[in-house]
Amino acid sequence: MTQSTRPDPLDELADANPVPSDRAPSESKARIWARIQEVIVEDTSNTRSRPAGWLLGLGGVAVAGVAIAVLALNNGGGTPSPTDDPGTGIGSCVEQYSPRTLANRDFAFDGTVTAIAGDQVTFDVIETFVGEVSDEVTLTASGMTGTSVTSAGGPNLSVGERYLVAGDGEFAWACGFTQPYDDAIAAEWADATR
Repeated sequence: MTQSTRPDPLDELADANPVPSDRAPSESKARIWARIQEVIVEDTSNTRSRPAGWLLGLGGVAVAGVAIAVLALNNGGGTPSPTDDPGTGIGSCVEQYSPRTLANRDFAFDGTVTAIAGDQVTFDVIETFVGEVSDEVTLTASGMTGTSVTSAGGPNLSVGERYLVAGDGEFAWACGFTQPYDDAIAAEWADATR
């Protein structure tokens, strides 16, 4: 039998524990160390069946993760509370964008950016599709001003540029609800919200 050069696990535990404790008798240490060695040998001899178990476990975790993501993205189309930050993660899209889902937003309009301060963006409104929007409106546009990065997928807004903007409360939503102006898409928004 070869002598192990590893430190005794009980000595390591005793060194890590700042509370003084009674030392275990050396016979107990020998039994514990022998059992640790047995487990190590058993584990290395069973390596053939472990990859399949790991793959099954990882597959189960992946399925659960996808299910959670689907539930988070399909939350019934509810409106977030004003304290929610609409652009900070995978579940940040209130619902899947389509011209049909614009009617579920508090507002939708065609406007030009006149000012950006942090995540606050001011628009001159050209045409309103949904809701009542004043001629000038300032909204929080998280992830679309270059001040933060999100996975929500919105354009990088620029002063002087024209956009189609939709959202809830005081938030302009990314996820396709805010996009660069396009005549054809503006016509779709107008048709979908009549």
